[in-house]
Amino acid sequence: MPRASEAYLFLGVAMIIASANPLSLQLSTVQEIAKFSFDMMLVWGAGLVGIWLAKRLYQKGGRAVTSFLDFNYSTKGLVLSWIVGGSILTYWYIPGPFEASVTSTMARAFQVISFIVAGILSGIGWEAMPKVWKSITIFAVFSMMATMAEIFLEMGGYYAEDVYRPYPVSQLVETSYFLFAMAFVPSTYYMVKILKDLDIF
Repeated sequence: MPRASEAYLFLGVAMIIASANPLSLQLSTVQEIAKFSFDMMLVWGAGLVGIWLAKRLYQKGGRAVTSFLDFNYSTKGLVLSWIVGGSILTYWYIPGPFEASVTSTMARAFQVISFIVAGILSGIGWEAMPKVWKSITIFAVFSMMATMAEIFLEMGGYYAEDVYRPYPVSQLVETSYFLFAMAFVPSTYYMVKILKDLDIF
């Protein structure tokens, strides 16, 4: 039976393969829900690889590795996870780059690579986060999903404006409901968990 750290690696690689193979990439060009689902799976899978890598780097040591890990721990993992990883993900969900990632094979390949990098860096950052910041991070992720769902629903349902043009407006509305469903329970749970981690109650 693999050790916990190795399980992170195996599961992470499996998620990356499942989300970045010819079939999933083809589905992503015709179904917006599939695009969002596989993108999330890709980043989460790469994040698990990042957690495994952080543990290996810690064991390996070395001057450069130690300096990198010291920086990561001194910033509580927030620079790698929130700033670097978050910036990469945000860029690809700006309408222009998002459209290019659907219509251009080159852009999609670059997006997949950058998502893997973002996930790995976020996973390394995650290892350095205190418990409360881990709860805040998860809460922020699912809260942003709910915010995106609200924007999509208003733009697609009320104004019939297609934010992401490669897909029809009807798929934008479907994606908004999907994101609401994904975000509701986790965001509520982690909102309460943050308060408990802060010893507020």
